[in-house]
Amino acid sequence: MTPPDAARPPQPPRRRSFTDDKILDLGRHRRQDEARRLRDLVSAFVLSAAESGQRLPSDEEIAREFSCTRNTARIAMQMLVQENSIGRAAGQGTHARTPPTTWRTDRLLDKLRISPEPVDHDYLLIGWHETSAIPAPMAAVFDPEAVRMAVFERVVLYRGRPGSLRTYYLPLRAHDEFGQAEANDDVLEVLEHRFEHSPLSASRQISAISADLSAAELLAVEVGTPLLFIETTVRSAAGHVVMVYHGRQRSDQVRVALDPSRADL
Repeated sequence: MTPPDAARPPQPPRRRSFTDDKILDLGRHRRQDEARRLRDLVSAFVLSAAESGQRLPSDEEIAREFSCTRNTARIAMQMLVQENSIGRAAGQGTHARTPPTTWRTDRLLDKLRISPEPVDHDYLLIGWHETSAIPAPMAAVFDPEAVRMAVFERVVLYRGRPGSLRTYYLPLRAHDEFGQAEANDDVLEVLEHRFEHSPLSASRQISAISADLSAAELLAVEVGTPLLFIETTVRSAAGHVVMVYHGRQRSDQVRVALDPSRADL
């Protein structure tokens, strides 16, 4: 009789990370930062395409898809559970919940106004990384010629105080060059003139979010402080997505002004 263990084929060791090209690690190696970025990506590229009640990928599948560790995926998914964006039940896996109603109008002025004009308005680059590939959920909507991606993060200072935390995902074609030194430049200027994506268009969604540990430290607020969460998608003249960035803004430092027409009220 064959011993039970002999009949079982050897199993590969469980991997903590699925790639050396960790797109969420921008050099600080802090799990709370990576989990925050992953939470935003899952919301933007996985949940946005899911219907209410639809089963979602497991933590391991999310980790594999976005090139991170299981622990990072677990923390990010738990953040979405706490926000009531996804649900989990024993034996039933993870599923999408009904998304909030979105009020859309093309005639709202899509412009961030800073009032009064700050004396000191500056960008502080806190992380940068160029990936060798693009995760499939992102590649599905990015410019089809993109083969890699620049990921960088910066804090916007207003009057010398942190007011906004922004994470940028910039798909790059084979001939596009974008280095770390350029990450504090006007990225829209680069897209329009160097990458020849002009004229650009954009869509923006604004919602409320609580400051997690990562955002709280970088924006100098308490954990749980209400923030504005702004998701911006920039498209080329051909309609391809050429940049996505996610911003968390302190409402005591920056307010978003929208000017609706009479028909939009």
